[in-house]
Amino acid sequence: MKTKIIAVYKKEDEIAKIINKIKNYSFDEFQKHRHYEFSILEKATDEKMLKETFSKFNLIKTIELIENERGEKHFSFNYELPDGTFLVIALALDKEPPIIINGYHSHKNYKQFEKSLRKNYADKFFY
Repeated sequence: MKTKIIAVYKKEDEIAKIINKIKNYSFDEFQKHRHYEFSILEKATDEKMLKETFSKFNLIKTIELIENERGEKHFSFNYELPDGTFLVIALALDKEPPIIINGYHSHKNYKQFEKSLRKNYADKFFY
Protein backbone atom coordinates (compact mmCIF):
# COMPACT_ATOMS: atom_id res chain seq x y z
CA MET A 1 0.00 0.00 0.00
CA LYS A 2 1.38 3.39 -0.95
CA THR A 3 1.81 5.95 1.75
CA LYS A 4 3.01 9.52 1.76
CA ILE A 5 4.43 11.72 4.46
CA ILE A 6 2.31 14.83 4.93
CA ALA A 7 4.30 16.40 7.77
CA VAL A 8 7.25 15.74 10.06
CA TYR A 9 6.99 17.34 13.50
CA LYS A 10 10.23 18.23 15.26
CA LYS A 11 9.19 21.23 17.38
CA GLU A 12 8.70 20.30 21.02
CA ASP A 13 5.37 22.12 21.30
CA GLU A 14 3.97 20.37 18.20
CA ILE A 15 5.15 16.99 19.51
CA ALA A 16 3.59 17.75 22.92
CA LYS A 17 0.19 18.49 21.31
CA ILE A 18 0.19 15.11 19.60
CA ILE A 19 1.47 13.27 22.68
CA ASN A 20 -1.39 14.78 24.70
CA LYS A 21 -3.78 12.70 22.57
CA ILE A 22 -2.19 9.43 23.75
CA LYS A 23 -0.59 10.06 27.13
CA ASN A 24 -3.60 8.79 29.09
CA TYR A 25 -3.51 5.40 27.38
CA SER A 26 -1.41 2.42 28.33
CA PHE A 27 0.09 0.38 25.50
CA ASP A 28 -2.32 -2.48 26.18
CA GLU A 29 -5.39 -0.25 25.82
CA PHE A 30 -4.77 0.29 22.11
CA GLN A 31 -6.51 -1.89 19.59
CA LYS A 32 -4.01 -3.87 17.50
CA HIS A 33 -4.33 -3.71 13.71
CA ARG A 34 -3.66 -6.96 11.85
CA HIS A 35 -0.71 -5.25 10.11
CA TYR A 36 0.81 -4.65 13.55
CA GLU A 37 0.57 -8.35 14.39
CA PHE A 38 2.14 -9.30 11.05
CA SER A 39 4.89 -6.68 11.41
CA ILE A 40 5.86 -7.91 14.89
CA LEU A 41 6.44 -11.38 13.47
CA GLU A 42 8.03 -10.26 10.21
CA LYS A 43 10.55 -7.92 11.86
CA ALA A 44 11.12 -10.11 14.92
CA THR A 45 10.26 -7.17 17.15
CA ASP A 46 10.26 -7.60 20.90
CA GLU A 47 6.75 -6.46 21.85
CA LYS A 48 7.89 -6.06 25.46
CA MET A 49 10.36 -3.42 24.25
CA LEU A 50 7.52 -1.54 22.50
CA LYS A 51 5.40 -1.66 25.68
CA GLU A 52 8.27 -0.47 27.88
CA THR A 53 9.23 2.37 25.53
CA PHE A 54 5.76 3.61 24.62
CA SER A 55 5.25 5.90 27.63
CA LYS A 56 8.81 7.31 27.55
CA PHE A 57 7.58 10.33 25.63
CA ASN A 58 10.82 12.23 26.28
CA LEU A 59 12.51 9.83 23.81
CA ILE A 60 10.25 10.93 20.93
CA LYS A 61 12.38 13.03 18.56
CA THR A 62 10.08 13.30 15.54
CA ILE A 63 6.53 12.40 14.61
CA GLU A 64 5.48 11.78 11.01
CA LEU A 65 1.92 12.35 9.83
CA ILE A 66 1.35 9.76 7.11
CA GLU A 67 -1.54 9.22 4.71
CA ASN A 68 -2.26 5.96 2.89
CA GLU A 69 -3.82 5.56 -0.54
CA ARG A 70 -7.32 5.36 1.00
CA GLY A 71 -6.84 8.77 2.63
CA GLU A 72 -6.48 7.34 6.13
CA LYS A 73 -3.99 9.18 8.32
CA HIS A 74 -1.80 7.98 11.15
CA PHE A 75 1.13 9.21 13.20
CA SER A 76 4.50 7.47 13.40
CA PHE A 77 6.24 8.24 16.68
CA ASN A 78 10.03 7.96 16.35
CA TYR A 79 11.78 7.22 19.66
CA GLU A 80 15.56 7.58 19.89
CA LEU A 81 16.85 4.89 22.22
CA PRO A 82 19.88 5.31 24.52
CA ASP A 83 22.02 3.12 22.23
CA GLY A 84 21.36 5.47 19.27
CA THR A 85 18.96 3.13 17.46
CA PHE A 86 15.28 3.93 17.19
CA LEU A 87 11.86 2.51 17.68
CA VAL A 88 8.73 3.39 15.68
CA ILE A 89 5.16 3.11 16.91
CA ALA A 90 2.47 4.05 14.37
CA LEU A 91 -0.98 4.98 15.67
CA ALA A 92 -4.32 5.86 14.10
CA LEU A 93 -5.70 8.45 16.52
CA ASP A 94 -9.07 8.97 14.84
CA LYS A 95 -10.52 5.80 16.43
CA GLU A 96 -11.66 5.17 19.99
CA PRO A 97 -9.56 3.60 21.35
CA PRO A 98 -6.71 4.50 18.99
CA ILE A 99 -5.22 1.69 16.94
CA ILE A 100 -1.60 0.56 16.77
CA ILE A 101 -0.90 0.08 13.10
CA ASN A 102 2.78 -0.77 13.31
CA GLY A 103 5.61 -1.05 15.78
CA TYR A 104 9.21 -2.05 15.31
CA HIS A 105 12.77 -1.52 16.45
CA SER A 106 15.22 -0.32 13.81
CA HIS A 107 18.84 -1.14 14.47
CA LYS A 108 19.88 1.83 12.33
CA ASN A 109 21.20 5.04 13.86
CA TYR A 110 18.40 7.51 14.64
CA LYS A 111 20.46 10.58 13.75
CA GLN A 112 21.16 9.12 10.28
CA PHE A 113 17.45 8.33 9.91
CA GLU A 114 16.48 11.91 10.79
CA LYS A 115 19.14 13.26 8.42
CA SER A 116 17.56 11.21 5.64
CA LEU A 117 14.09 12.48 6.58
CA ARG A 118 15.35 16.07 6.42
CA LYS A 119 16.99 15.48 3.05
CA ASN A 120 13.97 13.80 1.46
CA TYR A 121 11.15 15.69 3.18
CA ALA A 122 12.61 19.11 3.99
CA ASP A 123 9.42 20.82 2.80
CA LYS A 124 7.35 18.73 5.25
CA PHE A 125 9.34 19.54 8.42
CA PHE A 126 7.85 21.68 11.20
CA TYR A 127 10.82 22.82 13.28
